[in-house]
Amino acid sequence: MPAILAMHMANELLTPPVAAATLVLAAVVVAAASLWAGKKLPADRAPLMGVMGAFVFAAQMINFSLPGMPGTSGHMVGGVLLAILLGPAAGIVTIAAILIVQCLLFQDGGLLALGCNIINMGVVPCLVGWGVYRLLLGPAGAAKAGRQYLAAWAACTAGVAGGAALVPAESYVSGVLRINVWQFLQVMVGVHVLIGFVEGAITFAVLAYLRRVRPAAVGLAGAEGPPGRVGGKGVLVSLLATALLLAGVVSWFASTHPDGLEWAYQEHFKHGDKPAVENASPVVAAVDRWQAKWSPMSDYASRSAPLGQEPPAAEAGAGVGSQKASASAAWPNVSGWGSLAGVLGTLVTLAVLYPVTQKFRRRVVAPGTAETS
Repeated sequence: MPAILAMHMANELLTPPVAAATLVLAAVVVAAASLWAGKKLPADRAPLMGVMGAFVFAAQMINFSLPGMPGTSGHMVGGVLLAILLGPAAGIVTIAAILIVQCLLFQDGGLLALGCNIINMGVVPCLVGWGVYRLLLGPAGAAKAGRQYLAAWAACTAGVAGGAALVPAESYVSGVLRINVWQFLQVMVGVHVLIGFVEGAITFAVLAYLRRVRPAAVGLAGAEGPPGRVGGKGVLVSLLATALLLAGVVSWFASTHPDGLEWAYQEHFKHGDKPAVENASPVVAAVDRWQAKWSPMSDYASRSAPLGQEPPAAEAGAGVGSQKASASAAWPNVSGWGSLAGVLGTLVTLAVLYPVTQKFRRRVVAPGTAETS
């Protein structure tokens, strides 16, 4: 099963007109979200953008086994967590930066599909997840821990599944699918409900940590922390250190099983020798070749050809995400190149978001704006 059917969409799943339309839509939404976040995000919350962007980048590298589906794996999306901590607008800007870094540096997601990926993994999880979270949470300042955690869990499940549901729709509109779109939709949503459930546990852990050491970061304005709680800089340093640890070491222990959707396709869709996707567009082929030539560390590994040259034909069209989905013979997969890619990607994401956080911090914040909206 080619990796083009993972939630990081590849170029082959779209025709150029659909790709262009979604790129424009995503650009408009991200620009609007940036303007909104610039007005609404509290300046003392702005530094979290860069650090949480780095954290989510690192967390997305780690595939985990899915409950009730042996032989499958998934990875965190992170949009809901960002929306909870930063508000949906800043969350969209942050996840967009992550996806751009993944696409350009590591060929994780197609360049033509970047608009779809931003919409599916950023806009929808941030907006839908935030809506569900706020609906279930009630007044943030008075929320009990249990209610906040359950609200976050439900938000992750709804947000991740909602974004995943758009992948079959976008592919169907493009006219490239050779499988039943409704069955594809059912499998896509079913797998990502489980991924969202596991992501809820990760979000739960981050919120539990922040609720204890920095209550204001989770909307508990004015709440007193425990004696000797970690200061703002300490929280940022601890989250960044965790991100680097995830990217550099914990990623060795990621599941080597195929992505959940790839496994589901192998089990549910039998087309013999016919491909699931047929896309003869020369534009798509040209963009695939460009990404294969210019991605410095394609699939988070060392290049098999110098930068600017195409890799061997067998690898050039392998599809994005194949490194994370490959069934490695060794576990844990102790990879120096993988660790280097993860650490570099984490730091590049932080660097890309740093100017944005500085811009937000410099603006004047009116009193009483501690809670994101």
